This record gives sequence, structure tokens and C-alpha cells, in this order.
Amino acid sequence: LARRDIRSVRGESVPIREGIRRQSAERVGDAVMVRYPMWVMLGIVSGLLWGCNNYLYGVGASAAGAGLVVGIGFPLACTAVNDMSAAIFLLAVNGLRGTFRAIRTVISRSGLFLCAAALLGGPIGQLSYCLGILWAGPTYALALSALYPVVGCLLARLLLHQQVTLRMGIGIVLAVAGGVITGAVPPDSAPLLLLPGMACALLAALCWGGEIVLAVRGMADIEPDLAITLRECISGTVLLGITLAFFSDDAPLHALSAAPLSFMTLAAAGAVAGASYFLWYAVNRAIGCARGMATNATYIIWGVLLQWGIAGAEISGQMVLGCGLVFLGVLLVSLYPHSE
Repeated sequence: LARRDIRSVRGESVPIREGIRRQSAERVGDAVMVRYPMWVMLGIVSGLLWGCNNYLYGVGASAAGAGLVVGIGFPLACTAVNDMSAAIFLLAVNGLRGTFRAIRTVISRSGLFLCAAALLGGPIGQLSYCLGILWAGPTYALALSALYPVVGCLLARLLLHQQVTLRMGIGIVLAVAGGVITGAVPPDSAPLLLLPGMACALLAALCWGGEIVLAVRGMADIEPDLAITLRECISGTVLLGITLAFFSDDAPLHALSAAPLSFMTLAAAGAVAGASYFLWYAVNRAIGCARGMATNATYIIWGVLLQWGIAGAEISGQMVLGCGLVFLGVLLVSLYPHSE
């Protein structure tokens, strides 16, 4: 009888452990929901920082590339500087915080997911986007690559089993439509390589949508600050290697190296991007990909405001309409989940 009792207890130990883990996960989920407004605000802050990155990146790249016939080498070089600066910034901050004491967690299956996310969102996604702009023009490239939140939501629903309600789906579509409308400029003529360029822009959307889903999966065992540092280090190193290996003799690259102010502006943009990406990863991990990507989409609104407030750019009715759709979409997606 004693042996049977021991066996029965041992047989029940697995369900007991599973129950404890489930209760622990529920407590974590409850804590996240209590802080849900904070996570939404952090998502909006990530959008603000990303809008600042886009503004600084545009200022630095435009100044360095003025008067040059720019091919794919120059934007790749600028992106490499951006990502390497983000990596250096994150390495410095997390080194001071002692984050790298948990570096062993990267050597795992979750670490492989993060490496795949870094390669998708960095070199493959950025190269595809640059080719899309070069071949199809910025209008088509922006419109198609802006679909990445839709891709991310679909992949999160299929692979991570995250809930995406009808209201959230409508909000994502409105935010994407607002982004397309805000940046859409009718082209003067049809580009010669329109279809290949559109295919590259779509590939960029797939890469960026897939990146955050793989990153969230990897962050099941790895903290966001360590995860984003790994991402930027891999992305920046690979982009820099591609640039130096294939485009080291391009004139625009020499122009970038000969313009220290532009280089420093791009480096500052990279540091801001590192902070933005950290918040983006953390928010997506905490409240899901749909809400995380929607709140980050506010960078479109922040970008318009920065261009108007700092550069003195005019705000057209088209921009107001686009920003309004983004705001409405973010509002729909970010409504408190307990109200559903």
C-alpha cells in the first residue's frame, strides 16, 4: 500500500507542476493587465522615438548624399551606421546595467529564434526595402512595406496563438491605410522595374512582420533588453559586412565618410533607434503583437509633427487624413482588453 501511495503521489507530480506553472503564468498575465495603460504608453513612446529616428536619419542621409547619384550602396551604408550605432548604444547601456550576466540564455533554442528575427528584420528586410525603393520608387515601396503589421498579426495568430479580435483587426487595417495615405506621392511615370520592386517591398513587409513574431517567441526565455542587443549586433554587423564587401568603392560611401556631421547625425539616429526597438520588443512581448505594432505605428503622426515643428514643412489635408486614420486605428486596437 505504501508503494502504491508513493506511485500515486509521483504520478500526480507532473499535473501538479503544470498547475503551478499555469497559476504562475496567470499571475504574470494579471500583472501585465494591471499595468496595461503603462504598456500602451510605452508603445506610443517607442513610436515617438522611431519618428525621431526617421527624422534624424533623413537629415543625415540627405546631407551626406546631396548632389550624388545614389544607388543601393548608399542607403545600405546609412542603415549599417544606424544599426551599428544602435548596437554600440545598447551594449554600453546594458553593460553598465549588468544585463550580460544572463548571456548564457542566448545559447538556446530561443536564441536561435532571435538570430532568425535579426537576420529577417535587418539585412534581408532592409536590403529588400532598399531594392523596392530603387526599382519601384518610394511610393510603391512605402505602400507595400507598410503592410507589415497585417503580416505580423496574421503570423502571431497562426504561430503564437495570440487573439486578434474583429475590432483589433479593423484598427490594424485603419492604421496601415493611414500610413499609406500619409506618405503616398503619385509617381510621375511607371518605373521600369516596377514588378520586381513591388515584390521586394512585399518581401520587406513579410520580413518585418515575421521578425517581431520570431522575437516574441525567442523572448519567452530571454529578456527584451538582451534580445534587442543581440538583434542590433547581428543586423549591424551583417549590414556593415555586406556594405564593405560589395560597395566599398562607391562614391556615396566616400562622401558619407567625408561628412562627419552627417555621420554623427546618423549615429545619433541609431542610438534613438536602439531605445525605440527595446521598447517595441518589450511592449510586443507584454501585450501582444497586434497592440504592440499598432502603438508603434504612431511614429507616422510623430514624424509629421517633427517635420512641421522643426523643419517647417507644410501639413497637407492628405497628411491630416492619414494621421487621423492612424490615430483611430491605434485607439481601436489599444482599448482595454477587459472591455471586450
